[in-house]
Order: sequence, then structure tokens, then C-alpha cells
Amino acid sequence: MSKKLVFVSNYFNHHQRALAEAFVKIYGEDYVFIAFTPFNQKRLAIGYQDMNQFPFVLRAYESPEAEREARRIIDEAEIVIIGGMPVNYVASRLKLGKITFMQSERFFKGPIWKDIMRFVKYLKYSGGRLQARDKDAKFYLLCAGGFVANDYNFCGLFRGKAYRWGYFPDLKRYDDIEALIAQKEPASILWAGRFLDWKHPDLAVTLAKKLKASNVNFKLKIIGSGEMQDTLAGMIDSMNLRDCVELTGALPTEQVRLEMEKSKIFLFTSDRGEGWGVVLNEAMNSGCVVIAGEKIGAAPFLLKHGYNGLIFRDKNAEDLTRQVVHTLRNPERISEIGRNAYETLCDEWNAEIAAERFVKLAESLNAKNEPVTLWENGPCSLI
Repeated sequence: MSKKLVFVSNYFNHHQRALAEAFVKIYGEDYVFIAFTPFNQKRLAIGYQDMNQFPFVLRAYESPEAEREARRIIDEAEIVIIGGMPVNYVASRLKLGKITFMQSERFFKGPIWKDIMRFVKYLKYSGGRLQARDKDAKFYLLCAGGFVANDYNFCGLFRGKAYRWGYFPDLKRYDDIEALIAQKEPASILWAGRFLDWKHPDLAVTLAKKLKASNVNFKLKIIGSGEMQDTLAGMIDSMNLRDCVELTGALPTEQVRLEMEKSKIFLFTSDRGEGWGVVLNEAMNSGCVVIAGEKIGAAPFLLKHGYNGLIFRDKNAEDLTRQVVHTLRNPERISEIGRNAYETLCDEWNAEIAAERFVKLAESLNAKNEPVTLWENGPCSLI
């Protein structure tokens, strides 16, 4: 018997759990997640749970029989979402005209030579590339980021067939969001993530230097670890910032959320290398004023500048500093923006709403066999 909805990817991870559980509520046993590779070994080594063991996950990598069963399920399912896998996994169902979605982050993240290699690889392994160009094919793009549609459209793919999508981590609903915001630590600023060059944690340290030089009262906490750790520690020492900047090292996910709940401002400094950026969802859910770089994938979908967050020019320390100073000097703005950020996640950008909308979207596309507009904004709205 065919499944209603199948999600195909390399392995199941914690960013996909809330959405998968929302689909299970709707479809029950008619939903299955197919994992074609074992869970990330590096994550297991640092204490992560093997999430491929969830009951709705079919582990296609365990045996030739399991892989054959996975291929059969993909071919026969009513609806398939493919993410993180070559399109040739769904090529046969595309030829039969079965409705299929591809979930993707942006195609071009730079530098240019890597972008060219990525596109060539896509053409080589994409059995569905012609269907992605065919306006009549039941093949649609779920854009996990605000720049995805343009990237694919530039390549002649999914024109007029792209829908807003993203990642939907666990949503926390607070009994009193106003009280949470009111008890946040005064002048508190938080940065959290891996210490990678394209995430630009050094921008946070440069910001601290400028704030201290301007006699602005603040406390900056930087959570994480990675290849830039020694560089950041050296910057903090050379700029004499130990009294106002704390490097905590890596912390468990639950502890990071607690730090977000205590912090007024969250800095999100990544460049275009950040395909989505789940920390944006989490910080907004925690009532923070997020100040995010303009090239971050999630920013165009989740943030309305000045309403539920702030957006600064890509890698521009001066613009970042200006917006942080203005925010710290207007505490009433912190409360308003933080509340709006929280409500954005509760009212629109969460797993339950995304799953409910996706079901309606798939049904409408199947019935009309052409792109449809059911919502103006949020998950599953046409781009």
C-alpha cells in the first residue's frame, strides 16, 4: 500500500524532528522519512542521539532489501519531498507525473568556483533536471531561504514553481512572553554558533571594541567552538575586552536556549554561506531582538526590519554597531521587537502551521496541476 507522504534525505536530524512529528499527527503511519546514510558520526561522538532510530524513519542503508523497499516507497507514494539527495532518486516518479517537491537551500553560496562545481554536479546527478524546467511537470521547489528561488531561476529551473519554506525547530510557548522579555539581563548581547570564517564571530568582537570605545554599557557572551577560537581569544585579549566579553566555549543546545531567554540582543553575523540559520528561529522564539546579516538565508522570510528584528549590511561592522547602539538606547524598542519576533514564530513560522499548509498546497497542486497561491506570506506561499 502506498504512503501518503515520504520525505527523502541523507539522515534524520534534530532540525527536522518538529516538522516530522507534525506530519505524523496528520498522516500517522502514512508518513515515512527515508534516510539513505547513517547518522552523522561526528555528532554521535559529541553526545547527539542517533535520530535515524525514530519509528517513522526507514533506514535504507541497512541492507539491499531496505534500499529496494525505500525505492519502491518513493516510486509509489502520493507525495514526495526530497532534501539533501540527488534528484535522480525521484526521476522515475517524475516521469509518471507524480507530485514531487525538492527542498533546498540556496544554490550559490560562493566562492564562484565552488558554485560552478556545485551546478555541474547537480546537472550530472539530477535525473529530474528537465522536469525542473518543464512548467507542466508536477515538480516544485520548497525554498529553505530567501535566495533559493533566484539561484534556481538563474539556472532556468523551477520558474514560477517555488514556494517559501525553511526549517522549523521545536517551538516553545511561554505563559507570559512580556515577563520573559522584562527579566532579560540589562544590556545583554549574545552570539552563538560554530567559530567558522563565514559565520564571522570576529564581527561580534569588533562590535564590542567599538561599543567600549564609545562608553556604551553592555555585556557580550560568545558561545561556541571551532577553527577561529584562538583568533577570537587573541582579539579579546589584544583589545582589552575581558571585562565585557565572555567566551563560554560550546554549550548543550538546551543551555544555549536558556542563554537566549536571558539575552536582549542576539547577533547573527553570517554571510551568504548560511543557507538558513536555525538560530534565527530559536532567538526570535526566545523574544530576542535579532540583528542579522542581510545575506543569511532565513532573514528575508522571517524578519521585517524594524518590526520583529533588524537587518544590517553584509559583514559591515559600522552598520552593525549603529543598530546595536540604537537598540540599547531604546529599551522600549527591545520589548516591542522581541514580542513581535516571538509572535511571528507562534503565529506563522512553525512546524504545525507549515505541515498543515503543505497538505493543503499539495492537494491544490494535484487538483489544478499548476502553481497556486493560497497564502501571501509564510510557509508554502508562492514566490
